[in-house]
Amino acid sequence: MKSIRLFLYLSLFGASLLLSSCNDCETTVAQFENDDSSWTVYNSGDSLLMVDSRTTDTTRVFRNTRINSDPIPGDGFGPADVCIEQYYTRRTSVMQHPQRRYPALTVVAVRTPDSIRVNLVVAGQADLPIPDINKPDYASLPVGEITYQDVYKVVNPDSGATGVSRILFNREFGFLQVAYANGRTLTRTDL
Repeated sequence: MKSIRLFLYLSLFGASLLLSSCNDCETTVAQFENDDSSWTVYNSGDSLLMVDSRTTDTTRVFRNTRINSDPIPGDGFGPADVCIEQYYTRRTSVMQHPQRRYPALTVVAVRTPDSIRVNLVVAGQADLPIPDINKPDYASLPVGEITYQDVYKVVNPDSGATGVSRILFNREFGFLQVAYANGRTLTRTDL
């Protein structure tokens, strides 16, 4: 965790240094607009309750451990460029199990000048983009004992025998279900 935080600080320092050396070119930064930042769902102090299909009598609690927003070089630019003309803004929200028995669940939204790209990440197991944020896969879908609206189903074609095979997600509640290839699921609950 400390190494990630150090890396982020160094990245921000590097980006500010590069921006300051761009005296001869114009730099733009794509910023989140209106309610675009709601794609990352979770805020400081939020918790997510998940039921593990292997231990249905126990609810697992995931807590928000980090929210950050940082500039990243736009497509076609890299950190080594003397002048980066276009930066995108990346917003990340991480939900972590306190004892770290389960991988962190992270939502990453990247704002470009024309769109937002959203990835769902299960630490060390899957980093899956939502193919089209404008088209949920289900208008409504029961997951566990709750029916949710506008649900995205993101399938992992590269899942190994114990890897993440599918994620169900919506913009209001976030991760609804993480399904593994071996049949195990983590399913959101309100209990």
